[in-house]
Amino acid sequence: MSRALLLATPLPDALADEGRATIDALRSDGPRRARAEQAAAWILDVGAESLRYHLREPLVRLGVGMLSMKALNVALDLALRGLGGPTRSILGGMDETQLRHVADEIEKRLYPDPHG
Repeated sequence: MSRALLLATPLPDALADEGRATIDALRSDGPRRARAEQAAAWILDVGAESLRYHLREPLVRLGVGMLSMKALNVALDLALRGLGGPTRSILGGMDETQLRHVADEIEKRLYPDPHG
């Protein structure tokens, strides 16, 4: 796939560290259900961070009104909560091979800041 442009979300150090730990856990021999739950939690946390970075913070900087921001925040929080169950269910139903592929997919998305 050609990538002329790439939209990235800088991760706080703790979330980046958790991503690396999640990759290691997914490739380990630990309990499958616990590894799936760790992956789901990390994926959902990254989604929340991405929405904060790309949507919530820019709108605040643009001076969007308090009521509009409250409405947006309620909608985004509801959407994130709604994604939790299906995400956990999908990952919880994965076999060992699929969980290792999840580790590969996470690893593809974690890369050093090219501007840092």
